[in-house]
Amino acid sequence: MPKQLLPLALVIAGAVLSLRGAWLLGLPAIGVGVFWFRGMTLRLSKLRQIPSSEYELAAARWLLGVSANDDAEKIRARHKELVSKNDPDRGDGDERKRKLNEARDLLLDDLKRKKG
Repeated sequence: MPKQLLPLALVIAGAVLSLRGAWLLGLPAIGVGVFWFRGMTLRLSKLRQIPSSEYELAAARWLLGVSANDDAEKIRARHKELVSKNDPDRGDGDERKRKLNEARDLLLDDLKRKKG
């Protein structure tokens, strides 16, 4: 990432200074650069992580076709509509119905948790 270039440049500059004999300046520069790079890498990796519960909620909303702002009535109506469109002759009807039920339950539980 572009943000990580500055600490890497500091490490390289410290290495060059150390090799040229200015190790009193080079070694601290390497140390600062390494710690700076390592800390930045940890912060950036934490930003990319999505909590699994948020991921599951987003997947459930996508499956049912509802938004985060929809209420329980809208979630139940959308679930009922999708279950009624489910064709059991395709062979995957039970699996799809199970996933729709799980998504509905997950979203309704999340709404109850937010209200309570």
